[in-house]
Amino acid sequence: MAGPSRQQLPDFLLARIGHPDYPGLAWQGPGRTFFSVPWPRFDGENSDLNREFTLYKLLQEWEANQGRPLHPPDPTRWKARLRNAIARSREIEEVSDRAQTEGGEPCRLYRFTNFAPLSTILVSVFYRGVQVTSHHLVTDCWVFYPSVLSPQEQEQVSENLPPDVDRLELPPPYVNDVPINQILSHFRQGIFLNVTGGCVYAVRRCVARVFWRSSRSPDVENALQRDEAVELLNCADMGGDEQSLMVELSVGQSVLCSGLVTVVVTATR
Repeated sequence: MAGPSRQQLPDFLLARIGHPDYPGLAWQGPGRTFFSVPWPRFDGENSDLNREFTLYKLLQEWEANQGRPLHPPDPTRWKARLRNAIARSREIEEVSDRAQTEGGEPCRLYRFTNFAPLSTILVSVFYRGVQVTSHHLVTDCWVFYPSVLSPQEQEQVSENLPPDVDRLELPPPYVNDVPINQILSHFRQGIFLNVTGGCVYAVRRCVARVFWRSSRSPDVENALQRDEAVELLNCADMGGDEQSLMVELSVGQSVLCSGLVTVVVTATR
């Protein structure tokens, strides 16, 4: 029986950059063009200390991805292998050939040579087809309805989000619209939008059901499961003259109906 397929190095890194499980492995600069990789010096005599480093975890997973044995652990050798793999890759290049520092810790800076970051990611919110608010994303975003959240609840949600998250607060309806108010009362903790590697992911935090469809498959409806990350958009899917992709999310009812509360995410390169 064949074993699990191996990830190529760019895909392996893109899946981890910006993830909270890998502190220091992060996008850098406007447009997230570059990314940093923590690059500490390993202690040859203190394996427990080595395991505390993000790079150790990253190297261990890359070695496993390549089907190599992990015992006995040899992080210094793993480190050399990863750097050689990056040097051989046509899709990744080092921004500088010397170690940098990020937050006082040594790191190396790289960029993807074939990755054109999205120039615009726009989130727009509509009530009964009328736009009530919008926001240009430069980082991750929490879309929520603060009117039904106590300050304590907002703080609790914020503690579980990355520190640089933007907030898009949905306004109350302009008139006393009972159906919309009912939907918004269940939207509460909303939707978290994560922007990583040219992709936009959504995590449903609210009790209200959320359905979505892509501009590429307008007749196909998908459901967001609670607390599960789902890829909505990938700029790599744009081809030819196609300059934008759009996803429509309907809160509380099918996206194939005329939406009462709709969140539209548009990515333009």
